Amino acid sequence: MKRSVNLFVLLCSLSILATSCKKEDIIPDDPAPDPVNTPSGSTTPVPTNADGVMWAIRSTSTVQGFTIDIGTAVGIFMNGTTDLVNVGTVSVNSQNLTASSNNAYTFTPSQTMPTGLDFSSTNWSVSGGSGHAAFTYDASSLTFPSGSAITSSSTVKKADGYTLTCSTVSGADSTLFMIGNVSKTIAGSANSCAFSASELSGLSAGTSVVMIVPYKLMHATVNGKNYYFGKERVNQLAVTIE
Repeated sequence: MKRSVNLFVLLCSLSILATSCKKEDIIPDDPAPDPVNTPSGSTTPVPTNADGVMWAIRSTSTVQGFTIDIGTAVGIFMNGTTDLVNVGTVSVNSQNLTASSNNAYTFTPSQTMPTGLDFSSTNWSVSGGSGHAAFTYDASSLTFPSGSAITSSSTVKKADGYTLTCSTVSGADSTLFMIGNVSKTIAGSANSCAFSASELSGLSAGTSVVMIVPYKLMHATVNGKNYYFGKERVNQLAVTIE
């Protein structure tokens, strides 16, 4: 069994690609693996038997009445330990992710791509390293779950508890609800989650963010390793915690 991790996501030969990246390795309709670990403050769960997890993320933020949609990506890779490892160049749809000092890979919008990735397809490529052979993988068959805008109050009164709600969620394996760094995960397409006063007591007063994150995962065995490919919809609302 493997681990929780902190976040803040070329071919060996044509024969390896042909045998390990076959379409039948994709299981898009399977439920989210059980169990998964969700590090505090993270919206990207990690199946406990994973050698690597690659997330395609569509994020919607509402700030002062403005709605912003962006596409980002996260990749993490392990090799038999609790530590993340560097696996060379990681890209999705030919866009390279940046490796951080702890070996987590992320893609963030830039001046040339202000809204990030569009995810009309989801093609991953890993050049290889640290015990991970090179591979490419098309995860386009996994669909994004959907979730509507958050309808809860923009003021979180800790002493009263808080219910985080949106109108609809669909197509999710599980839905993660987060207030600051306090989170709960509910199986399926849940659209509401209550947090008690005691659960919120450790939050600092001031400006923060609440999130509702429906997600889906699928598993594939590639080059003998367990990789998971995820898609999630992140809906955020800026709030004041009192």
